[in-house]
Amino acid sequence: MIQEYYTKVLEKNKWKNREFIDYVISLLEKEWTNKNVFIIEAPTGYGKSTISQAISLYSINEELKVIIAFPLRTLLEDQYEKFKKITEENFLGKRYMHSLDSRYLVKPITLTTIDMLSLTIFGIPPEEFEKVAKEQSLGHYLFSHSSVLFSNIILDEVHLLSDSTKSINFLALLIHLAITNNLKLIFMSATIPPALINVISRFFENKKEKLSLIRFKENCDKEFIRERLRKNYKIFLHALKESEKFNKIVELLTKSPFKKAIVIFNTVEDAISFYKLLIDLDLNSKKVLLHSRFNEIDRERKIMELKEIKKLNEYLIISTQTIESGVDISSNLIITELAPANSLIQRLGRFLRYENEYEGEVHIWFEVDEKGKIKSYMNKYKVYDLKLVEKTLETLKKQNLKINFHVPESYEKLLKDVYDESEFEINKSIIDEYNYALSNIENLSQSALDLFIRMEGSFVRDEMPIPVITEEIYNYVKSSPNKIANYAVPISIEILKKVKPKNAIKTDGEKIEIQIDNDKMKRPEKWLKFLLKNDIAALIVEGKYNEEIGLVIKQL
Repeated sequence: MIQEYYTKVLEKNKWKNREFIDYVISLLEKEWTNKNVFIIEAPTGYGKSTISQAISLYSINEELKVIIAFPLRTLLEDQYEKFKKITEENFLGKRYMHSLDSRYLVKPITLTTIDMLSLTIFGIPPEEFEKVAKEQSLGHYLFSHSSVLFSNIILDEVHLLSDSTKSINFLALLIHLAITNNLKLIFMSATIPPALINVISRFFENKKEKLSLIRFKENCDKEFIRERLRKNYKIFLHALKESEKFNKIVELLTKSPFKKAIVIFNTVEDAISFYKLLIDLDLNSKKVLLHSRFNEIDRERKIMELKEIKKLNEYLIISTQTIESGVDISSNLIITELAPANSLIQRLGRFLRYENEYEGEVHIWFEVDEKGKIKSYMNKYKVYDLKLVEKTLETLKKQNLKINFHVPESYEKLLKDVYDESEFEINKSIIDEYNYALSNIENLSQSALDLFIRMEGSFVRDEMPIPVITEEIYNYVKSSPNKIANYAVPISIEILKKVKPKNAIKTDGEKIEIQIDNDKMKRPEKWLKFLLKNDIAALIVEGKYNEEIGLVIKQL
């Protein structure tokens, strides 16, 4: 039956079939009744969304409903536009923090974020959250929870959830729920480290017959591999001091014959500083800046801007790791800061991405100190684990940069060399805590809320994002407090420690003074309690915001 809906997806989109997708669909059809969890790996740009769409049409016609969850909203928005082509709009919904469509994820096909999925599973979706926190309601726990349990669930770009024990624990919980409740759970990615799959397989050793791993191999689509092998490019490695990095990148841009360029930094501050430098240099290319510190309105505008820029023969995109997934764009010149292998492969997924793109250049650079060693601070290289970055650099050098980032068999060697099983952990006691909260019928949503607070504001992410606005934006929205969410920008607790805001805006628009004590800084759960107790919509920080640059915080 899935095969029938796969054919419909191809017809509606006017897409060609791919050999490996054909194989995946046939295997899904064969194993659907006997397996619960399907882990599917396919190369970047191969068309994994075809699988999501086929399963979605099958689910709403032959079973009940489907939820497709994404780690990033940019992914969700991009896929939502594609899903509109295969189904009627009243069957389709998207749900994230400030979108009220498909409450409780009830629409037959709902695209959502992994954060929203986690809250809905635990019976505390945003529409219930505040009332439960203030003990004004017991919430609709069973309805919320059941909405997920009566669905087939697809997690796209699941590699983005492999970078912390917390997110890996949540993946393990989903697998447990799928097996226990006979759900169908599909994980999809181009770069799931083999070591992570080993850890998952061992944890579910007693239920391994319920898991199916479907990996791309070269004999799955020889024509695709031949086309990928035609892509001709060299990889260059640069060790740069902080004082010279921007000038070197400008030199690479101006001297290269390739003009569809993407430059990727590991921090927002570097991306913004480099973009400002380019404005002063007045290069002719159409320029776009992407990072996480844009408000909701401008994020959507940036997505539309990227769709237009694809039509040009020359452009320059400056980005952070935001571009790694969910941005359907290609380049023939990519200049990226060194990152762990997983991220590096995803970044190169935006390089010579499409068919008939064969020539280009790759430049990978990293910052060094005065002794020529990779620059680090507290076992970090910028935002990444230092050990993983060093192992990635060591492996690149060991392989003499002879890696084809377009062929899985080539880049899988990089993943195997960089990641070992010690990088991944499933904590059984945390899984037990999750299950206790889910089974506490007497105190449903409140039990989940208590756990949410103990988990420091997220079941998935290590850091709870805190919404902030500038004084100028506050003056604009204070008379229309319902607009605050649209203009707020999320920042991390780590950044908050540096800026220490003195004021906040409540959900009714009132401005209040706040005091940031060291206890709140050390214990993020106190932040969450503070925000909930005082109806805080956003904190007010010193800085400037504009639609082109995003949020620039004064203290940074």
